Amino acid sequence: MPTWGWFIVALVLIDAAVLAAWFLARKSPRKNAASTTQLKLSGLDGSARDEIYRLVGEKKKIHAIKLFRERTGAGLKEAKDIVESVERGNALPSPGNYVVATGLDTRAWEDIIPKLRALKAEGRAIAAIKLLRARTGLSLREAKEAVDKL
Repeated sequence: MPTWGWFIVALVLIDAAVLAAWFLARKSPRKNAASTTQLKLSGLDGSARDEIYRLVGEKKKIHAIKLFRERTGAGLKEAKDIVESVERGNALPSPGNYVVATGLDTRAWEDIIPKLRALKAEGRAIAAIKLLRARTGLSLREAKEAVDKL
């Protein structure tokens, strides 16, 4: 094979290695499920909670699940499980009383969510994202999405 042929083969191999490294670097680390759930629950304000209770009382489970998902960004299964729990007479979980088997300190959420909302209201969304990332270890994208939903 001529020299230029080997050169092309080397370029293809280098491109493949760079592409593989890029894909591996993009792969997000394991999400902190407890932190993510706490943030999701912070999207449920009083009116959303009342509306979900009303929909469940009217036997409109699908609408309640849809509202829960819109407000929290939760997955379908998680939203369905929580709405079914409400149907059985349990209260909607809140960031202050949500307990995770990993032992997440829920008291930390009682003070961070009002701070995040205040920072966002002041137009300091970047500061809110930085605070959230420092407190939870979420990725930049996850923290930005969470602050946007507040």
